[in-house]
Amino acid sequence: MVKKVLIIAVGLLMTIMSFTGFVNYMTFASNYNHSLVNAYSVAGSEFVRKIEYALGYGKPIDNYYGMQDTLNQLKDFIPELEQVNIVSPQGDILYDLRGFVRDRHLPGELLKAAVFQQGFVKENLSYRFYQEKVYLFIGINQTPSDHNSPTHSADLVMVFPKSTFLQFNSHFIRHLAAWSAGVTLIALLLLAVIFFRAKLFQKEYLTNKKILIVFVMVIGGAQLTCTGVNYFLFTSAYRDMAYTSRDFVQNIVQKNIDDIYAKGLSLENITGFDQYLDSIKTGLPQIDDIRIVESGTQGSPPSKEVQVTVSDDYVNQQIFKVLLDMLTVLVISIFFMVEITLLAVVVMMIRGPTQATDQGIDANPKIGRGLIRSLVFFVNLCACMSITFVPIVMKDLYQPVPGLSTDVILGLPLSAEMLGGILAIFLTSWSITKRGWRRVLYTGTLLLALGNLLAGFSVNELLFVISRGIAGWGLGHILMALRGLVVSLPEPNIAIAEYSAGAIAGLNCGLVIGGLLADRIGYGAVFYVSAVLVIVPFIFVRRFMTALEIKERAAGSASAWEKFTDFITAKKTLLFLLCIFIPYFISGAFLDYYFPLFASANGLSQSDISRGFLLNGLFIIYLGPVLAGYAAKKLGSIKGMVVSMSIVICALTVFIVYGTIAAALATIILLGIAESFSVSLKTTYFLTLKGVRDLSIHQGIAYFSGMVNLSRMAGPMIYGLALSLGTRMGISLISLGILLLLLVFILSTRFEPTHGKEEN
Repeated sequence: MVKKVLIIAVGLLMTIMSFTGFVNYMTFASNYNHSLVNAYSVAGSEFVRKIEYALGYGKPIDNYYGMQDTLNQLKDFIPELEQVNIVSPQGDILYDLRGFVRDRHLPGELLKAAVFQQGFVKENLSYRFYQEKVYLFIGINQTPSDHNSPTHSADLVMVFPKSTFLQFNSHFIRHLAAWSAGVTLIALLLLAVIFFRAKLFQKEYLTNKKILIVFVMVIGGAQLTCTGVNYFLFTSAYRDMAYTSRDFVQNIVQKNIDDIYAKGLSLENITGFDQYLDSIKTGLPQIDDIRIVESGTQGSPPSKEVQVTVSDDYVNQQIFKVLLDMLTVLVISIFFMVEITLLAVVVMMIRGPTQATDQGIDANPKIGRGLIRSLVFFVNLCACMSITFVPIVMKDLYQPVPGLSTDVILGLPLSAEMLGGILAIFLTSWSITKRGWRRVLYTGTLLLALGNLLAGFSVNELLFVISRGIAGWGLGHILMALRGLVVSLPEPNIAIAEYSAGAIAGLNCGLVIGGLLADRIGYGAVFYVSAVLVIVPFIFVRRFMTALEIKERAAGSASAWEKFTDFITAKKTLLFLLCIFIPYFISGAFLDYYFPLFASANGLSQSDISRGFLLNGLFIIYLGPVLAGYAAKKLGSIKGMVVSMSIVICALTVFIVYGTIAAALATIILLGIAESFSVSLKTTYFLTLKGVRDLSIHQGIAYFSGMVNLSRMAGPMIYGLALSLGTRMGISLISLGILLLLLVFILSTRFEPTHGKEEN
């Protein structure tokens, strides 16, 4: 038994550390290459200033005498450059190191980077990997004589060999790989000592709980150590690049001063020299100060020496941002570790795929809950890889459509996904009983894979919209099968919380991995990867869940219309929907709709906004299974829902009172705590309402999913209307409305814990 556990531990350790190493590499490479681009752009920007200065005096960009000398001077400053070009915004190469160029063009794959629509780093700066080279673009702007806003007239293109930037075989990556291998080996030895030498882990004392604790502590410690090493390596590299930028500036300014004195002039003869130095400091925040001092030995004429000081405050700010990025990656790695470790423990609890019978799950419901949690994790991992860049791809494919605004067209793929999901909800609610949940799920995986493949092949906006509709249709099939399965398990409140935890962990892992991969291999390739990974849920179900079935409940004999009429006319149902269900899901628009706008308006980056969503997910994932069980047993559905709505009101009140970023994050945390246990309570309560309890499980879940989607669609609209009255006033009105509806519900309901029984 101990040997078997150790073999599983080795497999877990290798899988999880490989994942951690991969994500760390992707993050490290992205940050390092961005910093390297900024460092090289220091020298390039100085030559761009010279060109722009000449253009300002009427020198044409397409007939610029002396451009060859200017470009060769840049190569003298950066010897690793292979080529330097001046390129028009249309992609025509105008000059290279040999002078004028005719009838040569940039590769089509680089045209969007040339106008800063891809590979964007900051204003007028982008870069792209292409074949075995790296192209760095710096915009050249020309200010008209009437001093209107400058126009983009050309790009300075610096071409480097690919080996100049961080790759798998780079010096830093070899260091990182060596450290990771060492940490993995130490963790493996530690696990061997624990399982073979510690008395508490001898065969007669070995339990699944102990195994889980050891796995999480040892593997989690290894992940934390690797993150620390990664941070140390990048901090050292970033400081080196800051001083490289300083040397670039120092050498360029020194050469300019030497040229002035070589012509028999002095700095006193040059007007605007101070403004020239100020423009460098303004454009390069990593430079704190540039001073000109006299130097020389006794008996020799004094000379002017340039001294450039690096801004430690700016460097520390950038390193702190790197730390936040790495902590984000650490959290994602922990998500992955916990889910894979829980799966390993569940696999050890069963002897094979045929052992998970209904009787076995009744005897040990943790098996069923664990399998579903792992399955929805893998589903969302592959389904959500493209979630952050679908609008970006649509923007790249955009072509105007008469009668539709740009914003409407860009939102069509997401609308198509939602429409496909809604269609799947209603179609599968009637077909799943006849076909079985596994066949519905298999159909969904095939549709999801097909949708992602079509998205990768899309060459126009129509095909892309259709592809996202097919993907949404497939995901709707999968989720309907899983939701019907999870509510039929023993202790459904805990099962739903486990399901939500796995879903959010998969979503966060998927969107981070997808975003990192998109930067390296492109959007289309990520769609292909996502399509291939869909096979994982398919294999998982075939291997572990062949005997797990949905426990059907007897449906009433009334017609579908009569059941629907009973549903919308029952007093208790209306009270629940209007006072609890709909207000709760509308309040969630604070995170989905308002927080990104508020954070962006206050200067937070997209990464910071993503961390806010991650913070919310942390509380749902790790508090949900614990709080859901406690609320179901100690409070019951009604009291538990009242408590959750009270937390929502407190969350909004915190933001109303303070209105700061910190207050917004506190609100997000409280909303996560409320959601961690309330969704399961609302689901089970909903399924026992009049007009729903007489439906089959699948039709009841269809009603629930439809109401959730409609409530979430209404949330942004209600927030938008309320916020038109002012931020605090609008959210105050929403909070007050939720409070009044909650009081109506409290006064109309008897407080009796149900402990999982039906709410009649």
